[in-house]
Amino acid sequence: MNKFFAFIGDNFLAVVVLLSLVSILIIYERRKGGVKLDTSEMTRLINKNNPFVYDLRSAAEYGAGSIAGASNLQVSNLVKGDSLFKPNEEDCIILICKTGTISSKAAGELKKQGFTNVNVLSGGMMNWTQSGMPLVKNK
Repeated sequence: MNKFFAFIGDNFLAVVVLLSLVSILIIYERRKGGVKLDTSEMTRLINKNNPFVYDLRSAAEYGAGSIAGASNLQVSNLVKGDSLFKPNEEDCIILICKTGTISSKAAGELKKQGFTNVNVLSGGMMNWTQSGMPLVKNK
C-alpha cells in the first residue's frame, strides 16, 4: 500500500490528468445517447406520457416477446420523414434493443437530427426480462 501512495505522490499530475479524462469520458458517454431509463422509470413514462416506443431488435426477437405498445423498427428507419417513423422533434421517444448499446447509438443519431426527448431502456430487453417485467408476444 505504501508503494501505491508513493507512486501517486511521484506521479500526482499524471494521476490527476488521468482521473479528469476518465470523468470527462463518462459524462460525454452518458449525454451522447439520450436519457437512460431503468425499468420502473420507463413504465412510469409509458403510463404518463404515451411515448413512441420502438424495439430495434430483429423481427424474430421482437416476435418472441416485447414491451406492450412497442413497434418493431430497424435502425435505418429512424430518420426524420421516414414513413415508419412518426414522431415529431419534441415527442417523447423510447428506444429498446437487446442490451442498450444499439439503442444508445441510435438515440445519439436522433439527437443530431434535432429530436429533443429521446430515452433509452438501460440494459435493454435483457434488463427488462431479468427484472421480471412482462412481455407481449407479437405476430
